Amino acid sequence: MLRNLQRFSRAQRLLIFLLIFGGVIVLLVAITALLVFQALNPAGRQQSVALVEDVTVRQFAVLPGEDAYPATVAVGPDGTVYTGSFATGAVWAIDASGAATELPGTRDAIGALAGLTVAPDGALYVVDQVDTDPRTGGGSVRRMAPDGTITIFAESFDERGFVAPDDVTLDANGYVYVSDRGRDEVLRFDPDGSNGAAWWSPPLVEGVDAYEPTGLAYHPMLDAIIITDSVLNIVYAVPVSDSTLTETLYDHGSRANPPGFDGVTVTPDGVIYAAALGQNGVVRVEGGELTYIAGLFRGASDVDYSPLTDSLYVTNWNQTPLVIPGDRPQLPFALDVIDLSPEE
Repeated sequence: MLRNLQRFSRAQRLLIFLLIFGGVIVLLVAITALLVFQALNPAGRQQSVALVEDVTVRQFAVLPGEDAYPATVAVGPDGTVYTGSFATGAVWAIDASGAATELPGTRDAIGALAGLTVAPDGALYVVDQVDTDPRTGGGSVRRMAPDGTITIFAESFDERGFVAPDDVTLDANGYVYVSDRGRDEVLRFDPDGSNGAAWWSPPLVEGVDAYEPTGLAYHPMLDAIIITDSVLNIVYAVPVSDSTLTETLYDHGSRANPPGFDGVTVTPDGVIYAAALGQNGVVRVEGGELTYIAGLFRGASDVDYSPLTDSLYVTNWNQTPLVIPGDRPQLPFALDVIDLSPEE
C-alpha cells in the first residue's frame, strides 16, 4: 500500500491524508455523540426508592403525552391531587386511583405552570411563568374558581412586576404569598389580589450576592411561612405577623452534595418535607437535621402532603430536555407517592 501511495503526487498524498484524518475525526465525533445521547437517554426508566424504614414509594399517576413536565403538585381538601404542565399550562385533577383528568380551559389560559396551591374552598392558585425559556421574565398568578372560571389574581402590582415567580401558598387568613427568584423576594397579596408588595427578603449573607427564595408552605403550628432557598440551601420560617423575624431551620452551608431545595410542605403536626431537586430526593427537616427519606426521582421539584392518606405526592419533572438539546424525558411523565404509614 505504501508503494501505491508513493506513486501519487505530493498534493494527492496530502489530500488522501486529510480525507483519512477527517474520517477518523468524524468517526470519533459520531461515537462521542452516541455515548452522550445514550447517557442522556438511558434505556428504561429510573424508579424512585425508599431510603428509610417504614416508608414505601410507588408510582401514583401517569400523565398523558410527551410534554407534561409536571413542575408542581398540590393536594386539595378532599384529597384530589393537582399538577400542571410547565410546557403547556394544562392542569390535571387526579383521583385516588391515579386517574388524571385535564381541567377544561387551563391549556389555553396558562403558559408555563410553575407553582400551584389549593385554597380551603377548592379554588386553585396558579403561578404562570408564561414562557418556558429561562431567559424571559414576567408572569402572573391566576385563580381557578371551583366552577372552573379562570381569572388573573395578580399581575402588575408595582413598576417591576413579577420577574421569575415560582411558588405560591396561602396563610390561615387567606393572604397569598408568591416567591419570586428574580426579585429575591417573597410577595404578599390580600385575599382579593390587591395590595401586592414585597413582604420578605432573605437575610444577607456575607460574600453572597445570589439568593433564590423558591418553595413556600404555610406552617399552621408556627403561624409562619416556610421558605426554601435553592441556591443557599437554607430552610427559613418567617412569622406571618412579622416578616422581619426570620428563623433558620436548616442551613446546608458548604457541605458536599447540596440538596438544591425546591418545593416544600408541612404536616399538621409540624414536620417539614422538602423536594431536593439537586439530589432528586425528598428530605425531612426536623430539629435542624436533614434526612433523605426517598430518592432516585426524575426531577423531584415539588412535594405536597395529604392528611387523608398520610402520604407525600412528588413530581417527576424530568426537566433537563427543556434546556439540553437532544435530551429526552423518561416517558411516561408521572407523579409518585411516598406512603408514610404503609399497610403491613
